[in-house]
Amino acid sequence: MKKTVLTVAVVAVVLVVVVGIVVWRSANRTTSDEIVIAAVAPQTGKYSEMGNDLLAAVRMAVDERNAAGGIGSRKIRLVVEDDGASPKDAVTVAQKIVGNSQVLGVVGHMNSGTTLPASQIYADAGLALVMPVPTNPKITQQGFRNLFRIPITDDLQGPACMRFLLDNLKKTQIAIVHNKQAYGEGIASEAKKYLESRGLSPLNFDGFNADEQDFRPLIGKVLRLQPEALFLGGDYAEAALFIRQARDQGLTVPIMMGDGCFDSQLMKIAGTATEGCYVSNIAPLTAPSPAADKFYKEFTAQNGKIVAFAPLGYEATCVLLDAIEKAQEKSRNGVLAALQNPNYSFDGILGKCSFAPNGDSRDRQVFMHAIKGDHFETVRQ
Repeated sequence: MKKTVLTVAVVAVVLVVVVGIVVWRSANRTTSDEIVIAAVAPQTGKYSEMGNDLLAAVRMAVDERNAAGGIGSRKIRLVVEDDGASPKDAVTVAQKIVGNSQVLGVVGHMNSGTTLPASQIYADAGLALVMPVPTNPKITQQGFRNLFRIPITDDLQGPACMRFLLDNLKKTQIAIVHNKQAYGEGIASEAKKYLESRGLSPLNFDGFNADEQDFRPLIGKVLRLQPEALFLGGDYAEAALFIRQARDQGLTVPIMMGDGCFDSQLMKIAGTATEGCYVSNIAPLTAPSPAADKFYKEFTAQNGKIVAFAPLGYEATCVLLDAIEKAQEKSRNGVLAALQNPNYSFDGILGKCSFAPNGDSRDRQVFMHAIKGDHFETVRQ
């Protein structure tokens, strides 16, 4: 009797294990005809417009590749995840992605604050992460060998913004404020360093909470300093409120911002207060090449407009697909080896893309844009 009970118990355990394996395989399903990649960006929350713009470009790159026959006649399947621009959710999403053994590489995340904690997960799994937007230098200073960044870093973008204020707008008395976040404070710090390298000191370096609604005390302090210009490190949501309140209080000087504010929502929220504001971006609004012109026209025809980071999302996806195609072995290790090759390069819509040993991009530019009414205009430098 005991033996029978034991046998039944063993069979039950085996069945549970088998069912578990079947369920896992179903969740991570693939076929020999598929190449699986993942993409992560905020599809919900205050950065959803930027995130969905980015993901639309990722899907476009995948669709184009599939229409051309895929990779070695294998179709690409895209797995899309939403991190809501939340560092906590980004870690959860990263764990989910690395748990799917069929995923050969990832395009994402969009924010520096989400990429930093998620990058450890991908590094531990040996999964290539091609980053379309994050610019915080700390991301690639962690010593990981699986990170590949499309844009330049804030230690280049911050100085470029400050150089624009000094050399193009001829402003030297500059105030600096930031949102105390990985991206906002990071780019503001780099702008401050560059200003000091030119023998000048910022009038201030003050932080505010990213969810702040009343900036009047800080604006009052800035007004008393009588700046000729202001650098604001942060994202468009808080920047729009800051700008509107600043103009209401009489701050009329030029306001310079980094690419985190490159979103049409900035103008929708702040309205005419954005006149006299400038925003940098690592992709120009005007096409720099025939290939880019083709992308801009087709993407706009499909999606109405480019919000912010679509060109970077498209470029990052094309790079990942190119690396998979060049990989001798269609595996995570094979894709990493292809991207880590010191001779790796890809001619994309934003020019030649190649990576330094730490994964940072080489030969990228910063483009400055003035806000004119409800749109951005590229400024010649």
